[in-house]
Amino acid sequence: MGRPQKYFNSDDMAVVDQAVAVAEDVISDHYHLTFSSWGKYRYDIKTLRNLSDSEIAAEAFAQIVRLGRPDWPGGMRVGDLYRICLQDQNILRALRRDASLQLLPLLTYVVTHELIHVVRFYKFHQFFLANDEEREVEESRVHQLTYKLLRPVGIKNMPVIFEFYENHRLAVDPN
Repeated sequence: MGRPQKYFNSDDMAVVDQAVAVAEDVISDHYHLTFSSWGKYRYDIKTLRNLSDSEIAAEAFAQIVRLGRPDWPGGMRVGDLYRICLQDQNILRALRRDASLQLLPLLTYVVTHELIHVVRFYKFHQFFLANDEEREVEESRVHQLTYKLLRPVGIKNMPVIFEFYENHRLAVDPN
């Protein structure tokens, strides 16, 4: 028996691409974003193989890191870049531990959740730097939005993921 897989393989990376496409589509519909408007929401997605040590999380399936952009020579600031850091090792461990979880629905949920954060940061619905209480309320709110956006999408086994995250969605009343 070989060592457990730590990094996403090429098949897994194709699933990451599928998850990103679904996430961008449902978020575009919800926030009324056109294809061209995505350009102002600067983000990238990296997997474990391309993360720095500071971008690796011990427990989470993903985290967002805000990277400042340098000023342009003319003095105009380009803006921040949000990096979604997928944690292959934690996702793959969860899939090994729980046979009811599947990669496509899990990644679709995780990527959608993180991209909602990115859009909310850019729209100033939430500040990136928030205290613990604000962060907890925001997490619950984003889990609720993720559920709302993905519920109509017909991805097989998505209800398993909804159940997996149910306590997060109901953790805090965001009103």
